[in-house]
Amino acid sequence: MKKNNLVTEIFKIGTYVVDSILIIFSVYLAFMIKFNFHPPSFNIEPFINIIPFIIISYLIFMYVFGLNDILKKGTGEIIYSITLTIIALFITTAFITFFARGFAYPRSVLIISSFIQYFLLVVWRNIVWKIKRKKHGIKNSLIIGNSSLEYLTKKILSKQSDLYNIKYICTSKCRNLNSYLENVDVVFICSDVEYEIKRNIVDKCILDRKSIYIIPDIYEIAILDSKLNRADDIPMFKVQKLGLTIEQTFLKRILDIVISLVGIIITSPIMIIFSIAIKLTDGGSIFYKQERVTIDEKTFNVLKFRTMVMNAEKLTGPTLAGEDDPRITKVGRIMRSTRIDELPQFFNILKGDMSVVGPRPERPYFVEKFKKEIPDYKYRTIVKAGLTGLAQVLGKYSTTPEDKVRYDIIYIKNYSLWLDMKLILQTIKIMFIKESSEGVKKEEKLLDYLEKQNSEIVIDRE
Repeated sequence: MKKNNLVTEIFKIGTYVVDSILIIFSVYLAFMIKFNFHPPSFNIEPFINIIPFIIISYLIFMYVFGLNDILKKGTGEIIYSITLTIIALFITTAFITFFARGFAYPRSVLIISSFIQYFLLVVWRNIVWKIKRKKHGIKNSLIIGNSSLEYLTKKILSKQSDLYNIKYICTSKCRNLNSYLENVDVVFICSDVEYEIKRNIVDKCILDRKSIYIIPDIYEIAILDSKLNRADDIPMFKVQKLGLTIEQTFLKRILDIVISLVGIIITSPIMIIFSIAIKLTDGGSIFYKQERVTIDEKTFNVLKFRTMVMNAEKLTGPTLAGEDDPRITKVGRIMRSTRIDELPQFFNILKGDMSVVGPRPERPYFVEKFKKEIPDYKYRTIVKAGLTGLAQVLGKYSTTPEDKVRYDIIYIKNYSLWLDMKLILQTIKIMFIKESSEGVKKEEKLLDYLEKQNSEIVIDRE
């Protein structure tokens, strides 16, 4: 096991080293092309001087846009991540060269090198992806759970069937649980599995060297990154308090003011264009104000571009938008798919009602509803509501409220300015991914779903 982990780490480091070599080689090749293979020292010296900065910038953007872990991504997402990484690197390199004898570093070299970098990284990273997939193989898997069993099963079948072959699905009190455990390589445990049963499953899996994936509840999230402490010679974990310190709150507010001002200036042309488009489409109001809940359950009026017909909830009352919701206008669909409808919230952030990053603000009606259905929902309002967040970056519009709460609590638990900056950049990545902004889909029974898939999965509810 240790040998396998060592090989994996060496392969990962080797991948980053090859990435860096390809990035630098691309710039060098661009110089050769530009100067017919005889670049003057006056031109190439600035490039040599900033090589460390180019490599560091690439590694940061590679990590932010998800190229550090590509096993569970599709080739389309990998190419998309590479595209964003190269664009970010182009902008950063242009900025660096401005302060490093920029006139000696031709802009044409920047452009040529970016195309070469893109081509080489796409080829290289797809080779890495195929090697990783082949090494991982398709693992025989078991899913254990109760009420959330069906939801997790459909997610794995629809998105990760090329990595996990689900052999068995069973409840936590299934009589054949031990025999199922012996015949699989990977075990998925839902959050509603009883603690003692979960503990026994984990114990057995650790002894048998099986991989375990657990959907966390508040207990598991609370002990994440807990500090080791002791009472005399008794080891114990100190569970950190949820929420931000005074210093973190102050620095976060400074970041909010800077980002919101920059955001308003940069996106003002887009906001003007869509304001005109909304007005010309149906003549209704441009903006839509709605009461939302933020820190300590305080309410405020969130500002958004209107994406639905006027008075959309007059007959239906408060309801979540569906995948093919007829109330959404044509312009509204464009704005929702690219998150442009959220841009006016920069003014909410500047005012102090919201933060750039945090749990999305929900309506009081749904807050009260979800607090009754989801015990951990109350923890979301420990921090200020945000324009984007971990649930928006890693989840989708149709992600269940339970899973969004888990993401929100994990964000609060692991808060840092670096995490905020990372999520801001990752939000750019998901803006143009369609499924991240899809509405709530209608549920389909598991047995019906498996019948369509012609699946031979053993389902044991006894």
